[in-house]
Amino acid sequence: MPVSIVVADDNAAFRRVLEDVLGSSPGINVLAAADGGESLLVALADRPNAVDVVVMDVDMPGGGPALAAEVARRHPSTRILCLSARDDADTVLSMLAAGATGYIAKGGLDEDLASCVRRCASGVLFVIATCAPEVRRVIAALLGRTQPTS
Repeated sequence: MPVSIVVADDNAAFRRVLEDVLGSSPGINVLAAADGGESLLVALADRPNAVDVVVMDVDMPGGGPALAAEVARRHPSTRILCLSARDDADTVLSMLAAGATGYIAKGGLDEDLASCVRRCASGVLFVIATCAPEVRRVIAALLGRTQPTS
């Protein structure tokens, strides 16, 4: 079954790359793109129950834990895959606690992004970050379900 996604990032060039890479991946349909929290919520409202995964930048305008929590509240069946330049424990934990299913540090991605989207759609909670081993252990201990990788 195909995975339907919305891509949200305030960097237009990066957002287009995400759309192109994910849109050309078998079994992934990019339904819309957003440049901030407000436009993401509109894109989701325009497609009720149609979006399996939101791939969102953590640091875009209107983003962060508040946006993740709002997406999770309004669209409980939609999974949230966070992308961020940050991989500190506070940021990772706050996004997961707000409802994200996956968290990828942009500098730490060494897996196929489409595979990460599919993993997120299946509900597997995961973290891919270059954070220090002690930070990964804290994340794993606090979120027993998390499978952090380096």
